[in-house]
Amino acid sequence: MLINKLEYYKTRSNYTGNICGIDDPARSKNGKLAWNLYPEQDFDYKFNSWGFRGPEYDQFINTPVNICLGDSFTVNVGGPISHSWASQLAEHFDIPTLNLGMDGAGNDAIQLLYQRACEVFDVQDTFVMYSFLPRRLRNGVFLQEVHEDKDNFEYFLRHCISGVHSCALPEYCMSAEEKMFFDKLGIYYLPRITNYSSSQHLDRTKCVIESIYNDIRGSSWPTYSSFIADADPHPDMFTEEFGYFMENKNITNRDGFHLNYDSNKKYADYFIQDSQSATVML
Repeated sequence: MLINKLEYYKTRSNYTGNICGIDDPARSKNGKLAWNLYPEQDFDYKFNSWGFRGPEYDQFINTPVNICLGDSFTVNVGGPISHSWASQLAEHFDIPTLNLGMDGAGNDAIQLLYQRACEVFDVQDTFVMYSFLPRRLRNGVFLQEVHEDKDNFEYFLRHCISGVHSCALPEYCMSAEEKMFFDKLGIYYLPRITNYSSSQHLDRTKCVIESIYNDIRGSSWPTYSSFIADADPHPDMFTEEFGYFMENKNITNRDGFHLNYDSNKKYADYFIQDSQSATVML
């Protein structure tokens, strides 16, 4: 066992049910009605005896595996396990790729789990989605604490894992200071703003960011009000330089916070590309 001494293990080992964490109609970020109307409902949660959302891992002891580490975004709270970035990533490998996500875990707990996993499995590649910076592991319990940014950044640097493929949580989970921190480290995260050329299918009335659109709009572009009323786009909008004024709000699972299949696919695709180029972060 990897986490049997953690408090988290007591609530997750062999858990089966249709709610988990904030994936609960009473706790959903979008409210009870939206939770019940969410189109993806045909799934449940099945955690193995090890406390992870996956098959029993005994069969993989001392055998070559890849491992995926992270918090509830790796567990894929709010959606089917098959929609997780770890499951989508696993489809591209010939050896088992284990999901070792722990909802509520911080980066110190993720580092500890990595060290223990390397003692139990013959770990080949490791993929990490780092967690919220203020989280701490105290006496076997996952806690959310209040710290200065400087302290959080130093703590992260002490607990990030070298020689692995890594990314951070999506931008909407970060403060401006945290975004700058990960930018300086060169760690990938899912951006809030997306390019119009890849987002033409989105509802303009909901996804065009008015302030950004008006800041970059050329004199020959349609006005903001005309554009969201379905005016023809200007050719400049399809370019990398002038196309970033869209926000895709349709990116979350049933709980209204964690990422859906398409958003997780972007992380899986990033990891696939990163592993193929044989580059690692930190």
